[in-house]
Amino acid sequence: MNLDKIKSLVERGQAPAIEVHSIDPNIYLIFYKDGEDIRPVLDKSSKTLKCKSRTAAFLLLRETGLSKTDFVHKTAYEEMIGFAHSGQKTELRETITL
Repeated sequence: MNLDKIKSLVERGQAPAIEVHSIDPNIYLIFYKDGEDIRPVLDKSSKTLKCKSRTAAFLLLRETGLSKTDFVHKTAYEEMIGFAHSGQKTELRETITL
C-alpha cells in the first residue's frame, strides 16, 4: 500500500483505516490497517515511508483526501503519556481530524 493507492480508495468512497505511529521523536510511520493486520505504507521506492514529524505525516495523508486518522504513541514509560503506573503495555491513541 502506498499513498497513491490510499488516494484511489478515498476517491472511490472507501475509508481505509490508517494510523500514524510515533516511533522516535523524529520518525513517524504511517500504517494501513486491514482487520487485525497492520502494514506500513510504502514510499515510491517500495520502502517504508518515514516522516520526520507528526505534522508531515498528517499533511501527506490530507493530500490523499482522508478526513481522519489515528495517532498512536506506544511507550514503556507510562508517565510520558499520562498513565499511572500499572505494569501494563501503554499506548496513547487519539483520532485526528485532518
